[in-house]
Amino acid sequence: MKKVLLTVMETLKYEREIEVEIPDEMTDEQLYKVLNKAEQHFGGVDEFIHALKPHGITNPDGFDQSTDSPEYIEAECTDYDRVDEN
Repeated sequence: MKKVLLTVMETLKYEREIEVEIPDEMTDEQLYKVLNKAEQHFGGVDEFIHALKPHGITNPDGFDQSTDSPEYIEAECTDYDRVDEN
């Protein structure tokens, strides 16, 4: 049989609920701006939560970091190469 090397892009998305504490004086508009800014500069949930801390938003109880049950999964073959058999 001939062999082919597949390049497959697998995308997993997770939906998490994270309870945070915000400063008493923070308005909804301020919260919205902080969340938008944090979304633009994060690589994962840990980084997102870290980006909120300078604005007084904390996550004292932590959050579920399990990767066992993604909300969405997609796989796409983006390329393939025939493998030369010698």
